[in-house]
Amino acid sequence: MVIRFFILSLVFLTTLKVAAVYFTNFNMFGDEAQYWLWSESLDFGYFSKPPLIAWLISFYSWFFGNSFMSLKLMPVFLYFLTSLAVYELCLRLGLKRKDSVLCFLSFLTMPAVSVSSFFISTDVVLLLFWTLSMIALLNIKKTPSFINFMICGIMVGLAFLSKYAAIYFFVSLSALCFFDKVFRCLFFQNIFKSFLLVFTVFIIILPNIIWNYNNDWITLQHTSANADLKNFNLSFTRGMVFLITQILMVGVFLFLGTAKNIKTLKLDAQNIFLLCFSLPIILIVFLESVIVRANANWAAVGLIALFIFFIRPLLINFKLYVILNYIFNLVLAVIFYTLIATSFSHKVFDRINGVESFAKEIKILIGENTNVVISDRLLYSSLSYELRGMGIDFLMPYNPSKTITKHFQLSSPLKKNIKESFVFMGELKELGYLESSYNFRLIKEISVKFTNIPIKVYEVSF
Repeated sequence: MVIRFFILSLVFLTTLKVAAVYFTNFNMFGDEAQYWLWSESLDFGYFSKPPLIAWLISFYSWFFGNSFMSLKLMPVFLYFLTSLAVYELCLRLGLKRKDSVLCFLSFLTMPAVSVSSFFISTDVVLLLFWTLSMIALLNIKKTPSFINFMICGIMVGLAFLSKYAAIYFFVSLSALCFFDKVFRCLFFQNIFKSFLLVFTVFIIILPNIIWNYNNDWITLQHTSANADLKNFNLSFTRGMVFLITQILMVGVFLFLGTAKNIKTLKLDAQNIFLLCFSLPIILIVFLESVIVRANANWAAVGLIALFIFFIRPLLINFKLYVILNYIFNLVLAVIFYTLIATSFSHKVFDRINGVESFAKEIKILIGENTNVVISDRLLYSSLSYELRGMGIDFLMPYNPSKTITKHFQLSSPLKKNIKESFVFMGELKELGYLESSYNFRLIKEISVKFTNIPIKVYEVSF
């Protein structure tokens, strides 16, 4: 009866997601548009991320097109695959098939999944291969064969190509080998196979390493800059907000059920595995949030194991918490997608509101110009997507004497010797490196919802 209710409500929620994408007037977020733009020019790396997200979008678009609705349904499909992987992971952890189904269904209503399944992101891809990596690791424990070690290496390698946060896999694996004697002996007794796992990961990510080497390691520079201790700004409040956010993303009732029945928890092999693949990650990002800053999704890979750690004992003796958690999360998801479907006007949605209408206005202002220069990364990506197929060349200002800070400075820089007229959006001082003298005229200053700063549109001529 419970499973039937879960399934029927998920069918309803999925239908609502599709309807929300179809009826909404909201637009593609700048990061999503950027990933699509990367997919139009495939490479082994990009400024801020490894390349798998672009490869998958390109492959997906080849079959289903690159319309707004098509692209927005891509994360829904990927999360369904991840939920199947969660089901398999639960089986490997000893849950009964019926309980694994409840886990699989509950995963799809996690607030983290409900929100992020509306957005194309590297986390969506990472979570799939991260879960498959954990399954592969448990397969090694059961059968430590060459093929299982290699499969684990392949999954971890693909996770790395999704997002560099996959490095946490080796942090968690190290913790697991420290706290679990079986895994510790397993890897020490199979040194060559362990080396094969690491070597397989290396071979898969080698093209991205070479790309970074050829581009002065710009992706790693960007990644390290996010955690730069030079930005030291101690705040325990920020750390508490991060932890509360993680609980909300997994499920409030799962946390409450676990907290209430903490005395019944056993530190068995399965829970050690789950804690090693959640707590070290959450702790690291928590410290980062206290010392510098941290986005809520930076610990996303730790939420898979944390979710199963919470729900696993509750499925056995305290199923009411699982049901309450599911209903609560389902209501939140329904509210969220209803707001999307009705294009609810609230500042939370401002960053995806009004992009299409702004692009149409810009198309009129451009006139006969085919060169459009934009300094803001998100605006560059959004307009490139909205005005795709219209024969417009998008460029970004870049002074060769300065460090690259955005991908499009690398892929589509405005050359300093340009002498063709163009339409410019940004601050005029960013054009100071141009060799030829130029004239400019402010065409229009436009206030839009998706950015707090009015956008100035200039015509630049030589």
